[in-house]
Amino acid sequence: MDLNYSLMMGLDYSLMTDLTDIELKLEELEARYKKKYFRKDTKRAWSFKCHCGEKVVSNVADEYFIALITRKDPNAIGRRFCSKECADIYFKEQRNELLVERERIIEERRKMREVYEEAERKFIAIKEKS
Repeated sequence: MDLNYSLMMGLDYSLMTDLTDIELKLEELEARYKKKYFRKDTKRAWSFKCHCGEKVVSNVADEYFIALITRKDPNAIGRRFCSKECADIYFKEQRNELLVERERIIEERRKMREVYEEAERKFIAIKEKS
């Protein structure tokens, strides 16, 4: 087996793995983007600070939004947001980053396939001459 062929196949496998990971992250982002309600039966109020800077307190607000991608950070507890508008901004940013990365990988794999097909054509032409 040719070393360059082995390297190309290894790189292609790596790209396929990355592509699968991105697809799973996209699915998880879609599934874990939701509205949540504060529990009102707790003894103490709790709070968090939204990325917009607003402090959200459980005994004042009724709901909050959460977006979570644990494949990105296994220890993540999720990003909490004060409103749907704030959550939408984060969600769209994350989704767009993943879509751009997915397109980059697809393009790299397409270029690799073109190089491989050209090398195969040259190999067949050389083999037919001999």
